[in-house]
Amino acid sequence: MMISGVCRVLVSLVLVVSSVTAFGVHRQIPSSNAATRALIESDSKFSTRLYAGMVGPIARAKKAMDPKEYNRVVEERMKRDKLSRAEAEADYNSFLENPPFYYALEKKEEYYQKLGYKDIFEGMIGEADKEGKGEEMRERISSFKRKSKIKAAAVLVFAIGGFFYLQSLYAENPLLFKGGLPDYSL
Repeated sequence: MMISGVCRVLVSLVLVVSSVTAFGVHRQIPSSNAATRALIESDSKFSTRLYAGMVGPIARAKKAMDPKEYNRVVEERMKRDKLSRAEAEADYNSFLENPPFYYALEKKEEYYQKLGYKDIFEGMIGEADKEGKGEEMRERISSFKRKSKIKAAAVLVFAIGGFFYLQSLYAENPLLFKGGLPDYSL
């Protein structure tokens, strides 16, 4: 009985995590794309609605609760980075929606792409090669990728194993999944 309770909690946790990732805030379309920039900067009502739809709940709340601070930061970004208002807002909204760690990774990838590299890993290797530490960086990146694949496989094996375990419990006794709280009254 204790094991089935633990499995129920784990299945619930997997469902919650998968729901959050399915309906969570996703990376915004970068404004460096010419077509996207044209839609954002045009004055048509269509593009304004399209752009407004890309703003997530955290950025919307920040803008509604403290519009002066929001506008100050956007205007500061416009001056500092020489961006249009739409680009500065998109950049700031991306920062608000993504935890700073992931935002920093996005900015680092953009930096390496501006230098002509395909992605962040190629950029890190290329810059390390300039310093004579290319092999060390290649080893670190391959180790990172290997560990990430192992972790992903472990999560999938655990989730699939949990599913099959619950399926076997259901096959033995479907009443285990009847729902509701147990009745401890005498």
